[in-house]
Amino acid sequence: MQVGVSRLPLLERTPTTFPGDDRKRVEGQYLRFAGVGVQYALTILVLTLAGIWLDDRFETAPLFLLICLLLGFVGATWSLVQQVLRPEDKKKPGKQ
Repeated sequence: MQVGVSRLPLLERTPTTFPGDDRKRVEGQYLRFAGVGVQYALTILVLTLAGIWLDDRFETAPLFLLICLLLGFVGATWSLVQQVLRPEDKKKPGKQ
């Protein structure tokens, strides 16, 4: 017989993932932000390649490369800020 040992009440464990709709919402946010990063990189890459192509075509060494690279960086950064700071789209009941 053990003396002085008390039984602790069983504590309910909370799930580590979000149930139901909350889980889909959180996963949607992760995917949205992952897509923003890919879009950022591709925008800069495509405009840089376009600048290289224009420089080869018009023989203007780094001129179009620098212009397109700058435009790509500014445009991609602007888009990234707009998408990250945009409030989450919430559908209200009764509206589609």
